[in-house]
Order: sequence, then structure tokens, then C-alpha cells
Amino acid sequence: MEDMLLAFEGGGSKTRILLADLEERVRASELGKSSSSLYIERASYLAETTRLLRRVKRTADRAHGRIRVAGLAGPLDLKLVTLAIRSVFGRVRISCISEGDIALALHDLEAGVSLVAGTGSSCRALNEKGEHTSCGGFGPQFGDEGSGYWIGREAIAAVVRARDGRGPKTKLTKRLMAYLRISDLWRIHENPNGSGHLFPPRVAGFTPQVFDAARDGDAVARGICRSAGRELAGLVVAATRQARIRRRPIPLVLTGGVFRGEDLILRPFKQVLRESGLKFQIYPPVTEPAMGIVKLLARQRQRKSAHVS
Repeated sequence: MEDMLLAFEGGGSKTRILLADLEERVRASELGKSSSSLYIERASYLAETTRLLRRVKRTADRAHGRIRVAGLAGPLDLKLVTLAIRSVFGRVRISCISEGDIALALHDLEAGVSLVAGTGSSCRALNEKGEHTSCGGFGPQFGDEGSGYWIGREAIAAVVRARDGRGPKTKLTKRLMAYLRISDLWRIHENPNGSGHLFPPRVAGFTPQVFDAARDGDAVARGICRSAGRELAGLVVAATRQARIRRRPIPLVLTGGVFRGEDLILRPFKQVLRESGLKFQIYPPVTEPAMGIVKLLARQRQRKSAHVS
């Protein structure tokens, strides 16, 4: 039988599952909803994840493949995901991988800084000695500055202020009402569970609309994007100064959907980096973090084989 790798990337808004061979060729790919323990209902999540994994297993079975190791990354419920994987594939080895290490691996970097800005935000710096420092990652209530959730929340708050006459008018108002499918802004309180809170991935999902409004010249939306870029850069600067990375310029890898905002985010982001006096080499944003898990698992396998031989 052919040995294969399973990559499981759980995020605040989505789950990506990849089946790959030891040559890093993807044999199957599945996409699910949020994996964050903050947002899932455990029973339904377990059922849906198991369904996706069974589809992956059918591909592996057709190729006469067997899963030896599964790499897990992201804000997920480790016990629940492990249960789902082993219920489908048996007692495979579970390897937990940080999102920062994934991003660096995609560019074959052994030291550098990784900034994740998806539904949430966090920054991780790794120096040449293998020592890590991190900033951010404290979730939607206490952190996640510059993230998709943060941008969506700021945009919705701006719409509310505009409605009350406490803030400037904005094109975001019509976009928000269309996005939520409401005819009156007061209906924003409506929620299936009656909590009065919008589901965070739903808030983060408004971010593309903010980008579109900003590109259309809306001053409020542009200001939110500018603030997000500066907040994200602050995470990078703080983590980098603690890490003591010797390499110059310092490798910096960007990951997550917020960077689909391109210059709306990157222009103020780079300005703060310049103001810090630190010199960075910014790599292209990572569009498929799960591939980083595949690369890391393949490397681990290669090192193990070399050691045995």
C-alpha cells in the first residue's frame, strides 16, 4: 500500500482537508465550515467532519493508500477532530502544527515572521535557534485586531453610528443590509439562537464588502482598511522585536483572507513597518495554508527515513 498524508486546517470561517502523497501531490481536497471551538456545535460538527473525511478515505482506498499521520493546525477542537479522524482512518498518528510554522514552510523558511489574518489574527516569529515569540491571537472579545472579524465589526459599528447621526454617511449601509438580507437596521439583532450576537464568521464574511466599498471610494471603508493594516503591522513589529532574528531583511509571510484587500491593507501595513526601522522581505500571501501542513509532514517523513537508513 502507498503511504499518504492527511492535512487538516481548521479556521474560524472554514475547514480545509487535503489528502496527499509523500511527493506532496494532492489527491483529494474537501472544504467545510468553521472548526473553531468558539463557533461550532459539537455534534453537528463531528457529523459533518466525519462525512468529509469518509469522502477523502474513498479516494485513498481507490489509490490503495493508507494514512500514517495527520497534521492538524488552526483554532480547532483537538479532541473532537482527533476522534473524527480516527473513527474513519483508524489510529493514525496526530501531529499538531502551528499556523506560523505552516506559512514559513510554504516558502522553505526555517526562520522568519508569520502573520495570520483571517477570521482572527495572530503573529508568530521564529529565530534561527528555533525559539518562538507570538503576539495577538486572543480571540474576538479581547483581540483579533486587523482580522476579518475586526474589520466586519468596525464596519457594522460605523453603519450604526451613521444611522444615529453620530458618524458620517457610508455606502456600507446599503451593503450591510443587502448582506444580512434585512430591510430595517434594527433587524440586525435577529439571530437564530436569540443571543443578540451575530455569529463571528458571519461578521467576518462582511469584509469583502468593506473592500469593495473602499475601492469604490467610500471614506469610512477606506479608514477601516487603513486602521486594519496598521493594527496588523503592530503585531508584526512587536513579535519581531522579541524574536531576535539575525537574518536581514527579515522574512515575513502573510496568510489569510484579509490580504485579499491588497493595497487597501498592505499600503498602511508597509508604512508602519518602515516607521519601525526594521527591514522585512515580504513574501507573497499564502492562499492555501493546508499545503504547508503537507510540506511539513513530508519533511518529517523524509528526515525519519534518512535517520533509519
